[in-house]
Amino acid sequence: MVGKVTPDYQLSCSGLAVFDPNYPYGLTKNELLDRCIRAARFENVRDDKQPLFMRVGDVLENPILEEACLRLGLTNPQLDIDEPLIHKTLPLAGSPDGIATATVGDESPLVVKTDTTQNIFTSNNKELRLTGDGILEAKTTRDYGDDDLPDWRGKFQAQGLMECAGLDWCAVVVLYASTDLRVYVYERDPEFSSWLEEIVTDFDERIKTRKYFEPENSIDANIIWSESVDKLVELPDEIAMKVEDIQASKRIIENAKQIIDDRETEIKTLMQENDHAVTGQFQIKWGSRRYKAKPEVTKVIPATEARVVRNKTLTIKEIQNEDID
Repeated sequence: MVGKVTPDYQLSCSGLAVFDPNYPYGLTKNELLDRCIRAARFENVRDDKQPLFMRVGDVLENPILEEACLRLGLTNPQLDIDEPLIHKTLPLAGSPDGIATATVGDESPLVVKTDTTQNIFTSNNKELRLTGDGILEAKTTRDYGDDDLPDWRGKFQAQGLMECAGLDWCAVVVLYASTDLRVYVYERDPEFSSWLEEIVTDFDERIKTRKYFEPENSIDANIIWSESVDKLVELPDEIAMKVEDIQASKRIIENAKQIIDDRETEIKTLMQENDHAVTGQFQIKWGSRRYKAKPEVTKVIPATEARVVRNKTLTIKEIQNEDID
């Protein structure tokens, strides 16, 4: 396992996942673009704190790939690659988890086809004839396995790495739910190559011109219009209905919070000091969290530069007697 070795000021193969409309992890194209724009202005955009689940994925990376090489019959696995793969014509780079060789001893192709007994899957169950080196990409997830691999779960990334390296096949290896290891093998796809050129060229131009995508959510809007000016704008009349939707939704949330608090108060009153309870088909736990004593510590807060951050939420006030603020 090697840390990130690709530049932050351009698109990387791992970032291609956000271009899948079904990408589930919240990061938008604008958030990724903003990171690249800030890096191009020499800002440090890296977070040194690595979540524990990502750390576990890194620890398991090599064993996962070694097992995949055994199942596929790959040789010469290189699993500690510390140099990025840089595309010859596009502003794109990537760092593969590994590279291995498919050709067998007599230089004939390695035949790979879907084999559910070994959890090996190919596109459309096609029989593949692999030669030479190919890309290895490892993923871990608590999700349950599927015979079809989503584009965002390593497939776009591995396909991008193939384009950067000029290689003709890749294997994405996913460890699902701690014990279900599946191997997905793909050949290089000319249609993906054309799509990639379009995506990367457009993204790079947006970095240079600081032209964001249309906002996908409220956070995107904060990124695009990051500073406010003291100016009144009159919105179309139909927008008032959307404001009403916001206000009504807030009232629903507040009412729901009050119901939850009222019901919890009733249940806690009945449970008293007991930490477990049952009722109907429900089990209820009301435990305690214990904290160890700690000595007083003087915390040093590092200096920060002045900056402007746009408020995350709208402040809405109903106009009374045509009194516009």
